[in-house]
Amino acid sequence: MTNILTYQGIPIWRHARAIQWAAQIVSGILVVFFVVWFFTNIYSAIHARNIPFGFSFLDRSYQTPIGQTFIPYDKSDTFLYALGVAVTNTIVVSIVGVILATLLGIVIGVARLSSNWLVSKIATVYVEFFRNVPLLVQLFFWFYIVLALPRVRDGYVLLDSFYINNAGMSMPWPTPPNVGVGLMWLALAIASVILGVVVYRILARRELLTGRASYPVIYGCGVAVAAGAALWIIMMIASGQAPFVISVPAPEGRFGRISGGFTAPAGLLVLLVGLVIYTSSFIAEIVRAGIQSVGRGQTEAARALGLSPMMTLRQVTFPQSLRVIIPPLISQFLNLTKNSSLAGAIGYADLTNVAKTMTQTAPAVSIFIIIMLAYLAMSLTYSLIGNLYNRHIRFVGA
Repeated sequence: MTNILTYQGIPIWRHARAIQWAAQIVSGILVVFFVVWFFTNIYSAIHARNIPFGFSFLDRSYQTPIGQTFIPYDKSDTFLYALGVAVTNTIVVSIVGVILATLLGIVIGVARLSSNWLVSKIATVYVEFFRNVPLLVQLFFWFYIVLALPRVRDGYVLLDSFYINNAGMSMPWPTPPNVGVGLMWLALAIASVILGVVVYRILARRELLTGRASYPVIYGCGVAVAAGAALWIIMMIASGQAPFVISVPAPEGRFGRISGGFTAPAGLLVLLVGLVIYTSSFIAEIVRAGIQSVGRGQTEAARALGLSPMMTLRQVTFPQSLRVIIPPLISQFLNLTKNSSLAGAIGYADLTNVAKTMTQTAPAVSIFIIIMLAYLAMSLTYSLIGNLYNRHIRFVGA
């Protein structure tokens, strides 16, 4: 009996691996039990109180306009399609916000470590102010600033191409004369970028092995641009028109409404500005902490080899700090995505705002379940991408 209760000669109640497996199995059973118990109670409460529930409404026509859309939408479309439009609005804000907040956060984080006293203090004031003021307050602040801008017909005009007013900002934008040709060129352009990345990696590896300068960045970018330009010319000759043309906005009609180009509505601008500034203040602290986690000896060794401060940061310090930066950075990306649900306060048609309007004609419980699943999917996607990249840099560093 004693031999049966042993693993690798150690009693299972004392073996670390056996204890870990047992704890994971028990935890999994408890989680499943509580999830089943939770949803069973919700289901019972819904039926006991005759609360409307179900998803058959998704096939009905929504019959409600959506202010800003990035994909075609008509109010005769179904609830399901309208939710897809709202999710697209949220994803666009999330992706653009993450990119801008990351870039700004890196700049502010590096500025906090600057040897220039003025630059360092300005960055410190930026971080301490914006991360300690609630995001909703900041959104209202920027919203009222935008509302104070002139009306559409009296707005500011820059270079006869950019129009800024209290309705938003209009700018030139590439538009495909033929959607099929435009999408085809975009697919080929992505393939060109991938080809450029392959060339970069090959030359970078050769430079590392031989010690001879191969200029991987220059050749990689050159191959990507040259391939994209060649495909552009070929498709323009074949189809008789360019894959994309620049649509320039211009006022039309007696009210001076802007047509053409791309118009970013006030709600979208305010939401992006608020999310980027607020999130970048946290990212700046993450970047600063990550850079300071790298040993001083690394910096001193790089300077001894003759590297400039900027080259030391780019080639030595920052790559090593990524191991510390990436995990908390993923959390900030998730926070930015979830914080975009405040868009309803400033009139932007994000997922939460559109779904809240839907509750007037559809079961609220069902809609909020869809909202939770949508945000969960977006958050898990960010986590997956971030964790894969984090694993990659750890493997490369090893």
